[in-house]
Amino acid sequence: MHRKFLRSLLAGIISLTAIGVLIVYRADVRRAIGVPDSSAATSSGSGTGFYLDVGASASLGTQPDGIVAHNGHRTNTGYSNDLVSIEKQHGMVLTMREIGCPGETVQSILGQLKNRCYHLPNTQLTIATNYLHSHSGETGLVTIDLGFNNILPCLTRAATIVSCVNRGIVAVRNDLPIIVSRLQRAAGAHVHFIGLGYDDPFLAYYLLGSSGRANAQQGLNAINQLNAVLQQVYGSSHIPMANVAQAFRNGATNLVTTKFGVVPENVAEICAATWMCTPPPFGPDDHPNNAGYSIIAHAIYVKLPRLS
Repeated sequence: MHRKFLRSLLAGIISLTAIGVLIVYRADVRRAIGVPDSSAATSSGSGTGFYLDVGASASLGTQPDGIVAHNGHRTNTGYSNDLVSIEKQHGMVLTMREIGCPGETVQSILGQLKNRCYHLPNTQLTIATNYLHSHSGETGLVTIDLGFNNILPCLTRAATIVSCVNRGIVAVRNDLPIIVSRLQRAAGAHVHFIGLGYDDPFLAYYLLGSSGRANAQQGLNAINQLNAVLQQVYGSSHIPMANVAQAFRNGATNLVTTKFGVVPENVAEICAATWMCTPPPFGPDDHPNNAGYSIIAHAIYVKLPRLS
């Protein structure tokens, strides 16, 4: 995902990374996504398996690195790393393979457009299907994190470009079923799939004043449209979808007091769980921070059957 600079936010903004970390442990957030009390996280069995992480930059735990106009760097504190840790606490040891590519769209993973990671005839999808064929007899998990980059260029600081959003969503509706079908055909009988929905980091535009608030609402409408299409695609393939939007309170509009003044809850959550309200050189950036990735991991976890 690309860095979005909100120059009008700089005055009075402080880094909320520490606050973001705390949000993971808030009981109301954990209840919203169905996370059990950590004190009850005891192993109910034991087993081993693989975890194939398919997606774009967020699938790699990408966070900003403080270099201007750079898309950040991958980390070992992403949702995939967190999910492996959660499963280990419950007695399941997963061997993780991350093959994501920053900027990946549903077209580029199919080889219809170039990306920065793979050269035809290899694509992330061919790597994934080959991996699944070679592990067909094993227990495994595949997460699919695709679709966001198809509308990302449409959600600008100045405006949400509706025609662009519509084209991106049509592409997801048409191409994601092909991707899902190929992955499922390549997988063995004991492989579980989870699709990911999305939070809306551009709710941070709310802080730009009246025009920013209108733009933030339009952007939220676009994310809601995308999530609805993702739910349809995954549901038609009998794949659960992690409700990341709910976990990030995309729809929560009750007003709360923050460092930025009185703002809706969903804006406060985005500021706490992403880099969007952080000043340069690390922000504004639409990737989750450590707390945000942990929230996503728990949203995935509650959709999983027991893998052991």
